[in-house]
Amino acid sequence: MYFLLILMSLYPVRTKSISPEKAMMYSALFPGGGQFYTKRYAKGILFLGLETSLAFLSCKNYEKSLEYEDFSPERDFYKHESVSYALYFLGAYLFSIADAYVSAHFFNVEHYFTSNIENEKNR
Repeated sequence: MYFLLILMSLYPVRTKSISPEKAMMYSALFPGGGQFYTKRYAKGILFLGLETSLAFLSCKNYEKSLEYEDFSPERDFYKHESVSYALYFLGAYLFSIADAYVSAHFFNVEHYFTSNIENEKNR
């Protein structure tokens, strides 16, 4: 699935602008998807790794908490860790969506200014 997303981001954009709403949608559906769409590949890989590892750690700690008896200190510790990682994941997820939206706007502004500069050079 990620391979398909990377291929879509490498395909040239015909309108020469990137939709911020589409970037948010990709980022909400796939970890780092909005960053790949806006051609920020390093950020895409970073968010992919960050969100995946935080989700994994949250699930792993929750599973570990089920191994202990109710009301034991170990179970409380692993439950607390699970919730902490879940909240970190939520923060990274929301930040990824916001970053994709802003990156799409910056991509459009950068393209506007570079195309205007190229037009001025050609005159």
